Amino acid sequence: MEAVRNTLRTQVSDILRVNIAELSAIPPHRVYDHVLDTPGSLHQCFQVFRNQPDLFRRVVMGRDKRPITAGDEELFCGRTLDHVVALVVRASAKRYFRATLPPPEPPPPVVVEAPSLLHKTAIKLGIRKPIHREPYRPPLSAADKLYNVFRDHLRYEWQVPLIPSYSTLAVSTVRTLGSRILKLRDSSQIDILANEGLGPDGRLPLLLEDARRLRAVDGSIDSNALMEAFTKQGLDAVFPGLDETQLRKSVSQIAVMETKAIDMLFPALEYALRPVTVFLFAAYTKLETKGFRQAFGPHCALWAVQKLSKHLETQRPWPRSMPGMKSATLAALAFAIDLDSGMPASAAIRPAPGKVAGVPTNGAVPSMATAAPPPPIAPKPKGAVSANPNAGFDRASRRAAPTAATAKR
Repeated sequence: MEAVRNTLRTQVSDILRVNIAELSAIPPHRVYDHVLDTPGSLHQCFQVFRNQPDLFRRVVMGRDKRPITAGDEELFCGRTLDHVVALVVRASAKRYFRATLPPPEPPPPVVVEAPSLLHKTAIKLGIRKPIHREPYRPPLSAADKLYNVFRDHLRYEWQVPLIPSYSTLAVSTVRTLGSRILKLRDSSQIDILANEGLGPDGRLPLLLEDARRLRAVDGSIDSNALMEAFTKQGLDAVFPGLDETQLRKSVSQIAVMETKAIDMLFPALEYALRPVTVFLFAAYTKLETKGFRQAFGPHCALWAVQKLSKHLETQRPWPRSMPGMKSATLAALAFAIDLDSGMPASAAIRPAPGKVAGVPTNGAVPSMATAAPPPPIAPKPKGAVSANPNAGFDRASRRAAPTAATAKR
């Protein structure tokens, strides 16, 4: 461990001081402490180390004098590169916590009474023992408590920019989360966690989870969670026409969506909370109550919803801005849903073919519907004998055929 610290203080610090303008104005013996005290500078140093590994090829080496770049390879000191990175991250976090969090309370004054003469005499005679007082142990500071619960989860260099946000978290929150803290990789997420804390059941705040949080136990949409998602994401700026009454009405209608439709739409939007929430409210405001029921209600056409979900999968990546998400939602809806009625969108009717010179059209041939009916057949009078239509053929067949002798005459 001491060999690693000495290498960082001397050789590594000298390389960083030459290649980072911010560190060039700092005395060489202060570079190491300045970098560890400032998470921003440490993050910049990690970027130089990753982007320009050739600068450290004579310092970051293995026992065989070969440059080390992979995290699981052993250095000359016997530790892996990932282990050294974790040590640096923890040292920086510990220093920052102690610099920003309040120090421990000073120890209470201890009044020690001088032993009386009789007591001293009894001690000399061995009758009594001298008073033994336990040495004072100061309580752990808030910084040390936070570091102790964080220590095992400070491992990666991408956590360095998050150290200032980590310092705002409560010790109980970090202890309850455990390794789940590594899923939060943005400072805004840490800020939300610091402001709202964990739920009574240890769940993360709504904005830090995906769209599965919007579903109730029975698979439907949880109206309370949907209302919270609308409010905390600021969707009132995207849907200014929804006042409080209309918002509650829309939430109640969305909450009774067909669960099978939800099973298709949420995966198509990759369970992202913001796109799913914008999609639901954009669909309702466009289709209105009757159309939304027709499109996504209990009696909706699931094949149309499946067609819509397949189309949504082809539109990835989804726009990042909420107005862009709203526009993309309306365009995707029109692909599978009739925006006026909520019915499945049907294919356009082909126009009648135009006339081609020299080729008769279907209009020149009368159809069964337009042809004139045949004339009625007159009824036969009673007692009339019907004439044989083949009578002429019968008379002709009874004539004798001419012979050869008759033909010579």
